[in-house]
Amino acid sequence: MQVVVIGAANIDIITKSKAAIIPGDSNPADIKLKAGGVARNIAAMLALRKIDVDLITAIGDDPFGNLLRESCIGIGINTDAWIVKNNISTGVYLASLENNGELYAGFNATTAPESIRTAELTKHKNRIKDADLLILDLNLSEKIIALAIELRNEQPIMVDAVSASKALRVKSVLGKIDILKINRLEAEALTGITLDTKQRVKQAAYSLVNSGVKRVFITLGMAGVCAADANTALFVPAVPIVVKDVTGAGDAFSAGIAMKYTKDLRAQAEAGITLAAEHLGRNS
Repeated sequence: MQVVVIGAANIDIITKSKAAIIPGDSNPADIKLKAGGVARNIAAMLALRKIDVDLITAIGDDPFGNLLRESCIGIGINTDAWIVKNNISTGVYLASLENNGELYAGFNATTAPESIRTAELTKHKNRIKDADLLILDLNLSEKIIALAIELRNEQPIMVDAVSASKALRVKSVLGKIDILKINRLEAEALTGITLDTKQRVKQAAYSLVNSGVKRVFITLGMAGVCAADANTALFVPAVPIVVKDVTGAGDAFSAGIAMKYTKDLRAQAEAGITLAAEHLGRNS
């Protein structure tokens, strides 16, 4: 299986409070610096499971960029197609976690992937076209998203929506997406439906399928996942787990469904939940 992932790679700075966070005060915390970014995280989880994966991203010509690239090479991610620029900074994501591992606040300066130009991506058109699966995260400009889809020539494409605002970047090309992974907020942004009941979750899923998406996975936190295609919509429960760190759990789910993209809807959803649960339960 050959996978190409296009999107964000950045440095994550994770702070986890040792007690409940007190706003406006200095809070004792553990602080970690690690490689991150939605596309990088998905690529890493695939590479660690011995899947052949290429990551296409943009970084700055700076120490964070060098650190990020070395870490990716170290786990088997192919970085030959990385775009290194001296006029941008490598992306940084700062997450502040409560002592129970839940996200208190997140901050990002991760615009580097949006600087990718048409000619820079077209240079890798054969790599993109020939992969068994292309995965896009939406930390990309609409122009680059459209180009990547065009280069696939109707071969399988999976999209991770990243955020509610960035999810709108694929609204006009939903009919060309084979697998769409979104969370509750992203589904609400794309469909205009408030997902406050199971029936409305199903309604949103079917709305996206009717827009042309072949398979939709809406992650619902501890309520599990709603998975839908043209034939059915089903709910798969979450795995009970003691949460240690929520950062990257959605990316783990994406990696899980990517690994099983040729399987049936339930098997895909279960694979995503299993990988996300493993990630939630370990110290990152």
